[in-house]
Amino acid sequence: MLSSKKNGLLRAFISNSAVISLNSRTLLVCVTALLALSLCIYAILNNQFSAQHAEHIDQLLMAKAQAIDHSDHTGHDHALAMTPVYYHSGNLEGAQGTSHWPKGCELVPTLPGSEIRRFQCGNGIRLHALQAMLPPEHAAGQVITLWATHIPNASLLNMQLEDLLGLAALMLVISTLCSRWISQSITQPLGEITASAQLMADGNYDWRLSESSIGEINQLAFTFNHMAKSLQERDKVIRRTAYKDQLTGLDNRAYLTLALRERTQSAREPLSIVIWGIDNLDNINEVLGHDVADKVLIKVARKASRICQENLVIARLEGNIFCMLLPRELLENMLKKHTLKRMLHGSLRVQDYQLDIQSHAGLAHYPEHGQCPETLMRRAEIARQLAKKTRQTSIVFEARLEQRSANRLELIAQLRRAITDDEFCLYFQPKLNLRTNSINQAEVLLRWNHPTHGLIAPGAFIELAEQTGMIRDITRLVLKQTYAIINLCANQNIRLSVNLSAMDLEDFSLIDFMQHMHSRQPDASRHIVLEITESAAMRDPEQALDILNQLAAMHFQIAVDDFGTGYSSLAYLKRFPVTELKIDRSLVQGADIDTDGQIILESTIEMGHIMGLLVTTEGVETQAEYELVKKLGADYVQGFWLSKPMSFDEFKLKHLIGNHDQMVHQL
Repeated sequence: MLSSKKNGLLRAFISNSAVISLNSRTLLVCVTALLALSLCIYAILNNQFSAQHAEHIDQLLMAKAQAIDHSDHTGHDHALAMTPVYYHSGNLEGAQGTSHWPKGCELVPTLPGSEIRRFQCGNGIRLHALQAMLPPEHAAGQVITLWATHIPNASLLNMQLEDLLGLAALMLVISTLCSRWISQSITQPLGEITASAQLMADGNYDWRLSESSIGEINQLAFTFNHMAKSLQERDKVIRRTAYKDQLTGLDNRAYLTLALRERTQSAREPLSIVIWGIDNLDNINEVLGHDVADKVLIKVARKASRICQENLVIARLEGNIFCMLLPRELLENMLKKHTLKRMLHGSLRVQDYQLDIQSHAGLAHYPEHGQCPETLMRRAEIARQLAKKTRQTSIVFEARLEQRSANRLELIAQLRRAITDDEFCLYFQPKLNLRTNSINQAEVLLRWNHPTHGLIAPGAFIELAEQTGMIRDITRLVLKQTYAIINLCANQNIRLSVNLSAMDLEDFSLIDFMQHMHSRQPDASRHIVLEITESAAMRDPEQALDILNQLAAMHFQIAVDDFGTGYSSLAYLKRFPVTELKIDRSLVQGADIDTDGQIILESTIEMGHIMGLLVTTEGVETQAEYELVKKLGADYVQGFWLSKPMSFDEFKLKHLIGNHDQMVHQL
């Protein structure tokens, strides 16, 4: 708390008095200065008048001495003549002993050469004396003394020059003190306010300005104090907000990082962190709305806080991701008692819904897996991602996981370069028409011709391309290469099937691209089938329906790939402009020896035909599977039994130069 320092007796006196405004103080100093100036001027004029009066007395004595016979008064001041002049025969010493001489007279020094003697007598009386010689006709050589008295003024301001200078100096000192009083009354509080402003700039609000004796400064100090208090309260709210998650009330990432750094620096026991996420929160949010999703987060936070001990740090990092910092021994105890599993899994009742929570956790240990908070959290997140992908409850970080993550980053960079350098090539897998026993369709498959690793199958990079958004560029690259050979395929009456990803069905710029290609080769679309997965179509059915309708309007045929693996709505599927249904290998494999599987496969084929669709069975690898799907009425067969994917040169040689039935004849 700042305190005002009192300097000087005058300031101390004034500061203890009532509050005086700055205008009043200034007026007081001005009045004092004017009063002092008036007194000095009055004293100067009064002394000047007294000096003139004394000169007149001297002139009177001189005139009396010259006209000692009282006969000649010409030119004399009659007013001065009224001043009584005393005579005494004899010298000055004799006159001082007479009864007319005032008492207590002391000689006042005069200018050298002056014949007049001046005395300062009691009661303020001044006396002027002159010795003169009588003329010879009266008394030759007789000395007489003439004197006259006067009182210069009854005023106290009848002062000598020294007294006048002293008065002026006193007034100057008083004015200076008053000015200093005003100056300090302003500058010192302003200095304190400046220091307070600097403290506020540094984020220190733990001070208060003391009251001032100046009304204006006092009001300013009050305003500053109020502002500091408000900022202090706001700073508390900001700090509380900075380290707390507003939705769940848990700590946030910033606080967790600070706590992790402090505990790792002063750790007396091994520590662990657990990062987990509610993996199905997006589905809950999409189906039931934000309010339900927020309440799920709140209940998960409460559940974690209730299960775990109070000395743990539990934070919500972002979105659906939570993190817990705890001693290693406690974590091992939680794993042994399955407490962690109960925290990650289970059901919650939110409003009128009973929701199953799906969570997976990644664990990292200090100091084995990292010395700094950022490293520990990053490695725990790597473990969580793997647990989510492999559907394990929790996974402890291992060094190989980071290498896998590093390889993933390297693969992303290489994939981006592959798109730029056109390192992708097309492979083709024929489809057998069971009605005509001929090859009149083929699926276009992508291969990455890596400069170091050779040909890489799509399974190694398609998922990564979808996660990074590069799948859009890859789709356009495949379509361009397909358009480049489509005329050759059309000459042999072969249609090519090209896969579209889920992101393509959410990208309206795909329509612009397809319209551009269609404008250049209008007939090509009749020989191209665009394949979509049912799960991709169901991510946003309305938008997918809009895009597919526009593609169908350009005469592209639409096929549903991997049918039977997703959770598609038959109502939406019926609305889509679909012409072909491709049954996934999971329904075909083993159906020849599994009665239930055969019933499911037969029902699916019949459903497709009822909907007016061509039906292709994928993944046919054995003769028995081929004979089964043919007996059940499938329209097309695709799989290793017929042919593995082949390069374009091989595909062209076998199917595009006039001998495309060669393979069929050998079956």
